[in-house]
Amino acid sequence: MKLLFIISTLTFSALSYAECPALQGRYNKCYSEVRTIKGEYIVDQHQESNYEVYDIEYNDDETGESRTEQFKTNDQVISRKEVLPRINVRVRIEGKARCEGLAVNSDADVYFLGAKVGSFTSSIFREGKILKSNIDGAYLGKDVHKRIVCTLEE
Repeated sequence: MKLLFIISTLTFSALSYAECPALQGRYNKCYSEVRTIKGEYIVDQHQESNYEVYDIEYNDDETGESRTEQFKTNDQVISRKEVLPRINVRVRIEGKARCEGLAVNSDADVYFLGAKVGSFTSSIFREGKILKSNIDGAYLGKDVHKRIVCTLEE
């Protein structure tokens, strides 16, 4: 009976934590489906309490702006406040992330003055030396589908 418990615990633990991708690095030469992005993404990755944490910093060469987003892949909701740069509005974002199929996937809801104004899903993964970020969702009734591709700096 004790052996059965140990085997089932180990099996459950192995299934609970999907393999997370190695994304750490500095990525420049970024493109979106709309235009070249003048800037770079810097991805730092470390382990914390049996899950991966990704700190993704974006430095915009055009505006001088720097933004950092953190993905804790424990599938737990994390809340943060952020100012949306293009419209200069402060919102609350509640999101959770997890590793699936060698990608970091996240789901997030956006709130303004306590009301939900949008939802997004994102997937960040690497193909060779290329970092890809796919963002899909909607806010205030407007659909958003953004694809960003960056090359690893060597």
